[in-house]
Amino acid sequence: MNYNIQLNEDERDCLQELMNIAYGSASSAIADIIDAFATLAIPNIKVIDVKKLKEYLNNQLDGSDYFVCSQLINGDFNGENLFIVNKESATNMTKEFDLVHDGELSNEEISDVVLEITNILSSTTISSLISEMNSYATFAPPSITVIKDANELEDNMIENYGQVIIIATELKFAEQNIHGQLLMLATDESILYIKKAINKILDEF
Repeated sequence: MNYNIQLNEDERDCLQELMNIAYGSASSAIADIIDAFATLAIPNIKVIDVKKLKEYLNNQLDGSDYFVCSQLINGDFNGENLFIVNKESATNMTKEFDLVHDGELSNEEISDVVLEITNILSSTTISSLISEMNSYATFAPPSITVIKDANELEDNMIENYGQVIIIATELKFAEQNIHGQLLMLATDESILYIKKAINKILDEF
């Protein structure tokens, strides 16, 4: 069933604050691994029709190779996290994991690190968020693909969504020239669940 769902200003502000806390935990976890200071930008939150998702993603891409890593989430919250990073940043990230060698890094070597980063970012972020909502979630192993254009993504990636709530932030390691974008997509039912949980939190203030 598809719903016409929107977040009002109070709901958006509350969710943004919850995500600030969650992303803070995630950036600290990544920074501890590569011993470098990381920041995650204040999340940008919007609800869009899933038909506009690829258009949205293409606005984030510049035509170069991008690694797109997806991790499915199940539980009271159903959806997926997408970590999108261009090849230059992904290569720099891989070097920070001490995998640099004399030859050029292969996409397979880079993918292994992006998968690990996604797993940490995704699980840490969602675990923090659902803890604030007194909820639960389980995580599927992440998968990865390399694209230049969002139209190269499989259509079945979005077939479970009518509308999606996009919670986007940018992961930055300034000194290492690493930039990546983390997107959290939620099913219609999960958006309704999030609204209910947020309003419960707001009522307690």
